[in-house]
Amino acid sequence: VVEDVSSCLGDASLETTQHIASDHMDMCRFSGVDDHEFRKVMGALDFIKARMSEKQVIVEQSSTTPELTVTRRQLLLDTLGFRAIDARYATIKAAHAKTCKWLLQRSEYRDWLDVSKISAHHGLFWIKGKPGSGKSTLLKFAVQSVRKAMKSAVVICFFFNARGEDLEKSTVGMYRSLISQLLRALPDLQEILDRFTLVQDPDTIDWHIERLRSVFAAAIQRLGERHLICFIDALDESDEDQIRDLVVFLEKLGHRAASSPINFRVCLSSRHYPHISISNGIEMTLEGQEGHDQDISNFLGSELKAGKGAVFEAIKNEILNRSSGVFLWVALVVQILNKEYDHGRVHALRRRLKEIPDGLDKLFEDILTRDNAHFQELLLCLQWILYAKRPLKREELYYAILSGTDEEALTPWDPAMVTAQDMDKFILSCSKGLAETTKSKSQTVQFIHES
Repeated sequence: VVEDVSSCLGDASLETTQHIASDHMDMCRFSGVDDHEFRKVMGALDFIKARMSEKQVIVEQSSTTPELTVTRRQLLLDTLGFRAIDARYATIKAAHAKTCKWLLQRSEYRDWLDVSKISAHHGLFWIKGKPGSGKSTLLKFAVQSVRKAMKSAVVICFFFNARGEDLEKSTVGMYRSLISQLLRALPDLQEILDRFTLVQDPDTIDWHIERLRSVFAAAIQRLGERHLICFIDALDESDEDQIRDLVVFLEKLGHRAASSPINFRVCLSSRHYPHISISNGIEMTLEGQEGHDQDISNFLGSELKAGKGAVFEAIKNEILNRSSGVFLWVALVVQILNKEYDHGRVHALRRRLKEIPDGLDKLFEDILTRDNAHFQELLLCLQWILYAKRPLKREELYYAILSGTDEEALTPWDPAMVTAQDMDKFILSCSKGLAETTKSKSQTVQFIHES
């Protein structure tokens, strides 16, 4: 309604500046506790309350020894972590040996990393693509490539996971992860935690969104001439309102960095929907990229078992033409055809390929309904993964399925008789290949893809 300078007190220690999408009359009226604008107000009030509480327990800095400060900083850093903080990144398979390298030569990518061009794009690079097109694999490849090529830069990343726990799919979890990585990489920045070090119990700290934004922004302001490169994958797997607020925040950070010596760059990836506009930045669409199509061709050339010669080339070209740039569809089709090939049915490959429907949704349906073998196990497996209150460990899902299909097998688990690998095979079979065990520290079972 008015300029920011007219509507702010200017006290950064207590004040939160956000826009309420209403006029003077309606800006204090809300539809309920879940109203997006109401959550903004409550977040700001919680921030003020927390800051006032902190001020009440602060003592003179001179009474805090350096050893005590270091210990408390470490305790606070530990509270930022959570059980599945790197689960999604760890589970994403590494890029195939002959794929993804094309990205390093793309003008969009090179311009994003070019410090002399940061004033044009404000350090923001956004990769968009269809579900299953390989965005996460490409971004993990980019993370690894930047770490190898720019050893002096600090590289941090977060991969949203809609199939995971709450913190894996929220911006609160994202900020906690990114801040933890940044402060551990640059220990001198940990001084920004000193405002919290005199809280009696670090575990009682409420890492709410406003506090996390404040800490992240403060850390970036203290970077000096050091390079910080941040990768955030699968924005579409979080709440849309949270992501819109995140993009606005990143744009503000990018604008400040572009007008200062700070070297801060962010690479995002998401599906095309929901569409979020940005004022400055570079955007690249994955499907249609010549390098991406060549990746699929290279993958088929090394993974597809369909003999040699003209028949192989015809099958390969048909898969490539029907893929529409969706890497996951290609990978699933290759599994189906390789199974036929291993059974000696080389003569039936062309016919089987024609039976496979286009598009991920129809392909999933075909996989799930093609036969009724072990249907009850399939149904229970899908239901447990879908409806469990939290992601299940492999042994939990294993016995949950048995409880509904083979009660006589419900005996105390003997790892010598039934190994973790046996359970993984059983779950793979029950889910018809559509579920997998994560590779994170706390291994749980999830679907192979959010789609």
